[in-house]
Amino acid sequence: MIVTFSKGFKVLAIISLCSFIAACSDYKEVNQISFAIGVALDKEKDGTYKATLQVVNPSNVTSASSTGGQGPAILNYQGQGRTIGEAMWKSFEKLPRPASFPHLEIVVISEEIAKEGLLNALELFDREPDVRLSTAVTVSHNASARSILNALTPLNKIPSNSLISNLENIKKVAGTGQSLTISQIIQYIKDDGQEVAISTVALPKKQKSTGDLSNLEKASPTSPEIDGTAFFKEDKWVTWSKNHEIRPVLIAYNEMKSSYITASFEKQKFVTARLLTVKSKKYTTVKDGIPYLKMDVKGIAEIEEIKGLYTLENDKDLQPIEKCVEEEIKKEIKKMIALTQKYQTDTLGFGKQLSFQHPSQWKNYRKSWSSLYQKAQTEVHVDISIKTAGSRTHSNQFQRGETQ
Repeated sequence: MIVTFSKGFKVLAIISLCSFIAACSDYKEVNQISFAIGVALDKEKDGTYKATLQVVNPSNVTSASSTGGQGPAILNYQGQGRTIGEAMWKSFEKLPRPASFPHLEIVVISEEIAKEGLLNALELFDREPDVRLSTAVTVSHNASARSILNALTPLNKIPSNSLISNLENIKKVAGTGQSLTISQIIQYIKDDGQEVAISTVALPKKQKSTGDLSNLEKASPTSPEIDGTAFFKEDKWVTWSKNHEIRPVLIAYNEMKSSYITASFEKQKFVTARLLTVKSKKYTTVKDGIPYLKMDVKGIAEIEEIKGLYTLENDKDLQPIEKCVEEEIKKEIKKMIALTQKYQTDTLGFGKQLSFQHPSQWKNYRKSWSSLYQKAQTEVHVDISIKTAGSRTHSNQFQRGETQ
């Protein structure tokens, strides 16, 4: 029988072996510790907090070919209290073994708590020496944090692992997701001139079976989905936007790896392009109390699909497509700027850039930056080059049109 454990368990096995060899006085067997891999934080109607601690059930974390346990790979323990810390301790009391946090992967914070403030929600984790500050943080939307952490998915037996993989994959492949770590969030909030934006996670359908093993037996299981972006002013949730609104943030911080974009370039003609590389530069200054903000974006893309009759004979034929992709990206960025100006939350980090480029100006305007940002004049330039049209020069519709 071959048993395959997750990457985290391989690390744990090595740690345990080293501890045994070294004969450490505080050594404990793996089966004497509850390894916490996820935490969900919710606020109840009575004003108290509920903490859900997700721990691994080692006997059921096996490969599909093994004959391990038939139960879930995780176990969730809940505690309730007047503070988040008290709620966490109440959950500890229900554990059969001491909790261990070095392998904590994600903290899911409910929308209600996010509106109260992220700093208070994360203070316990920031103080706890066993918690890695590189632990990811995400926010639930229109769903409790515990329901997100509770959803079982067939491709990954551990919900915390599945959620992390989903967030990382959507950012890497589609450029439309963003999760920040505990340390990043605290740093963003403490630094002047930049605010926090985090992808939100929701359940597409309110089904009671998301945490049941029966959900794994469905051809279309209910699983958490990235449904939008939460925008914060200082550390409090101020507004939410759906779909791909996070892409301009990734572009602004040069964190976008890849993305897909669809644009209309002629009547009844559409192109879907894959953005291969996108880099941006921000420029800021203040004149007569008015901030002037500029963003230059350059990138390379390739054509994935053309809908409509169109042929690509030479570079000149690419220009309308390049232009429409540029306009689509520009529209997204301008829309993002307008949204963040409305709520006085400088998510794109123009204030931070002003502090680098013009320290003396930032010194004068730092305290009033939120109100100044709201009336800033903005300018966006986008330059996209189509690297390749793929393996064909004509669209399928064009070739069919020629034969008729």
